Amino acid sequence: MRTEFDAPCESCEPDGRLARLALACWRGWRHAAIAVIGTAACVTVPAAQAEATPQIYWANSGVNTIGEANLDGTDADQSFITGANEPVGVAVDSQHIYWDNTSFFTNTIGEANLDGTNVNQSFITGANKPVGVALDGTEIYWANFGLNTIGEANLNGTDANQNLITGADEPVGVAVDSTHIYWANEGTGTIGRANLNGTDANQNFITGANDPFGVAVDGTHIYWANEFAGTIGRANLDGTDANQNFITGAEDPLGVAVDSTHIYWANEGTGTIGEANLDGTDANQNFISGADFPVGVAVSG
Repeated sequence: MRTEFDAPCESCEPDGRLARLALACWRGWRHAAIAVIGTAACVTVPAAQAEATPQIYWANSGVNTIGEANLDGTDADQSFITGANEPVGVAVDSQHIYWDNTSFFTNTIGEANLDGTNVNQSFITGANKPVGVALDGTEIYWANFGLNTIGEANLNGTDANQNLITGADEPVGVAVDSTHIYWANEGTGTIGRANLNGTDANQNFITGANDPFGVAVDGTHIYWANEFAGTIGRANLDGTDANQNFITGAEDPLGVAVDSTHIYWANEGTGTIGEANLDGTDANQNFISGADFPVGVAVSG
C-alpha cells in the first residue's frame, strides 16, 4: 500500500543526496529508491534557434544533477548542472533547460541556459511535489503530485497557476503538443488529457497502464513508461490502439522523450538511458550508462 505525506518524516534529511530515504518517507512503498518520476515533451523549435548540436538531458535524482550527452550518446556529463534537490522532470527549448526540484524542502522549478550557465533553482516557486515538466512555445507545465493538479506558468516564470487542471490521481509525467496536455495518473494507472487551457479534462484518456510515469508526445503518438512492467507504452494521439508493451526489456523505466527519429527513456533500475527507433525496433537499454537514479529525459534539436 502506497501512502503520501504532506511533510517529511523525522528520519528524512534535507540534503537532497538521500533520494531513496526521502522518497521512502514520502510514499512508503517498495520502490522507495525512486525519487518520483517526470518527463518532458518533445518540443519542436525553429531551426534558426535550435542549438548547433542536438543534445539529450536527464535528471540524476541520486546525486542532484542534470546530465547531458550528445544525441548519439557520446560525451556524457553526469554533472552538467549541479545543485538541484531531487530533480525529476526535465524539459528543454531553444534557449533553456528546465527541471523540477521535488524535494519536500524545495518544491520549485529550476532553469538554466542550454550551456548550463545562469542556474536558477527557484525559477518558479509554490509547487507541491512537482514531478514532471513540459513546454510549448509560450507556457511551462508541471505535475503537482502533492496537490493532484497540473500547474502552468508563462515561459518566463510569471503568472504561475498551481491548479490549471484538478482531479488527477498522483500525477507524475506531463507532456504537451499544439492542442493538448497529457499526464500520467500513477494512482489509477491511466493517462489523462485536457485542452491547453485546462478544459475538458479526461482522467481516463488511456487506461491499463502499469504504474505509469514519464509521458512524451510527437505528431502521431503518445508514449509512456510502465515502471512496474518494464515497458514503454504507445497509443495514437486520439488514445486508440494502446499498446502497453510497445518496447519491452526496460528496468524500472521512468522518464520518456521523443524526437523525429528516436524514443528515449530512463532506466532507473540500471542507471542508464535507453533508446530505440520510433517504431520500437533496435532498442538499446544501455545507450548511455553511469547515471544515478535517472528519471526525467529531454531532447533538443
